[in-house]
Amino acid sequence: MNEIAIIRRAQEGDMAAFEQIVQTYEKRVIMAAMQVCRNQQDAEDITQDVFVSVYRNIGSFRFEASFYSWIYRITMNMAFNHSRQKKYHEFLTSEENDDHFYAVADDDSTEFSENTDFQTVLDGVLKKLPEKQRTVFIMRYCQHLKIKEIAVILNVGEGTVKKYLFRAQEKLRGLLKPFKNQLFKD
Repeated sequence: MNEIAIIRRAQEGDMAAFEQIVQTYEKRVIMAAMQVCRNQQDAEDITQDVFVSVYRNIGSFRFEASFYSWIYRITMNMAFNHSRQKKYHEFLTSEENDDHFYAVADDDSTEFSENTDFQTVLDGVLKKLPEKQRTVFIMRYCQHLKIKEIAVILNVGEGTVKKYLFRAQEKLRGLLKPFKNQLFKD
């Protein structure tokens, strides 16, 4: 059975069809939530909330965009709302290794150790980007979405997406410049 038929059945209240939707998209939703919240338990909680919202609102889905784009928009909104609700201090210190990075990132002359990996550095600098720029960067380079898909999901023009992406890339270049020699050794 194709996706449209499954969605239509779920819109009519068919629980088996809805369960198929959950099975199809659950891993992708968890991964998307993890990109924002960086905490497995929070990502799982957000995923549960996303599918509750999908269940309640599936009747409003109009097939104007892809179903995944619709679910992804719900996921991003919930993940960012969740992150905003946490206190800033708790958000920055929730992971064991973040404290070391922030001490390094605030002092451009300090070199980080050999065991600091690129993902740790990237996670830290991404948190320093404004939310819209971080969102677009994550969607493009972590979720591998196309500019057009991002525009649809965020309900903005493609030019706006490109502007946010350009600004994020420029800021990341500046934030990563002090670490260039350590990150990109031969």
